[in-house]
Amino acid sequence: MCKFYICSNEILENFARIRKTVGKKVKVCAVIKANAYGFGARKVVQLLNSQADYFAVARLTEYLQVKDELNKPCLILTPLNEKESAIAIKNGAEITISAGSSLEKINNVAAEANIKARVHIKLDTGMNRFGIKIPEELNRLLTKIKSLENIEIVGAFSHLYSAEDAETSTSQRERFLAYKKVFESHKCRPIYHFANSEGAKNPLNHFDMVRIGYDLYAGNEPSWHKLVTSVGEIKELSKGEIVSYGGKFRARKNMRIAICLVGYADGVKRQLSSRGKVLINGQEAAILGNVCMDCFMADITGIEGVKAGDEVVIFGKSQEKYISVCDVAKLCDTIPYEIYTSISQRVKRVYFWRKNAGNCRQISGEKAGKP
Repeated sequence: MCKFYICSNEILENFARIRKTVGKKVKVCAVIKANAYGFGARKVVQLLNSQADYFAVARLTEYLQVKDELNKPCLILTPLNEKESAIAIKNGAEITISAGSSLEKINNVAAEANIKARVHIKLDTGMNRFGIKIPEELNRLLTKIKSLENIEIVGAFSHLYSAEDAETSTSQRERFLAYKKVFESHKCRPIYHFANSEGAKNPLNHFDMVRIGYDLYAGNEPSWHKLVTSVGEIKELSKGEIVSYGGKFRARKNMRIAICLVGYADGVKRQLSSRGKVLINGQEAAILGNVCMDCFMADITGIEGVKAGDEVVIFGKSQEKYISVCDVAKLCDTIPYEIYTSISQRVKRVYFWRKNAGNCRQISGEKAGKP
């Protein structure tokens, strides 16, 4: 069985580092979209309920999956259609208002439920994705909301499209400040949030709250998290024989190969075909031929004693060797975010606490010690 070992201490340590960076006066919103970047949204909520000030997801379905675990507000970052908005409001979610949102219908749904719809207004400061694009448009929207009794403006936010670039970040921040003046002219004081993980490293981006995603889970290398599977079978290969679909790999000599029980349906990218390496018994083993849906083959010709059932590490540590997620992402011409979020639901998440760490406190389903 393929398993994703997740170190709970590491997530808490990452959060503590972020809290220290932004200070106690700035709220921290833990972004748990895409199943908490692959780390398991329900477990992450359990871990951070007493730490985070806010949570955020991208979809209504994601909110509904975690709402029973939440004891802090949760924002759905993506604008919803009318039907989804109604469900979200009635279930206690905070929703995003963008250029195409139907304010009257949102107000009516809230009025029928005898509640106020808690909304965050999305502001487009240059990414050209969702959001209000010009201050005049925001002015009209705020004027309209004043006439609607069942909508409460809770937040106003934007998103940095290149947070590591000082020039573009400054330009976006200046536009965000221009929007802030419009809110002030309406005597409206929402929670302003602008920074993502990278953006939060600059205090000028903090405002009232920062939204932290990837850096919560895997901001540091080396990491204790690891993705593993096992050897299903050993095969002897003669010179000239092919391996896997398409016959693109042909043995140039007699070889010994391991069939590893994980494939692209589990999250191992096909871009690793005949390019990637894994760790078996603490040694590197090259992936041979195309990655299959449920398995791939690895060269164990020079590795002694490999047998069925032995651990195969796709990323993480095996004895003294280590493969980082960044290394895997580079080979796949992508970013580490995609490697983590591609780990599918059929991969079992195993949560553990690193021994002797100062923040050990187990939650349901976790184990103490190394994976």
